[in-house]
Amino acid sequence: MPLAELMSQIQELPKIDKLRLMQFLATELVKAEDANFFVANREYPVWSPYNCSEAANVLMNLLATKQQEKNG
Repeated sequence: MPLAELMSQIQELPKIDKLRLMQFLATELVKAEDANFFVANREYPVWSPYNCSEAANVLMNLLATKQQEKNG
């Protein structure tokens, strides 16, 4: 199947199927590069903004500064 035809079919997919396709392709690429990149049944840490009050304060200060600059 030509890539152009495949891409047009992908565009018609619902969002969840596109996400599943991305996950599938990423997994296939990792398998091709390094078989030990992800190990089944193992936990991997993922960063989350939960309990990151320092980052929130920095962003709020930046927004306040920008708002003051905008208002003159």
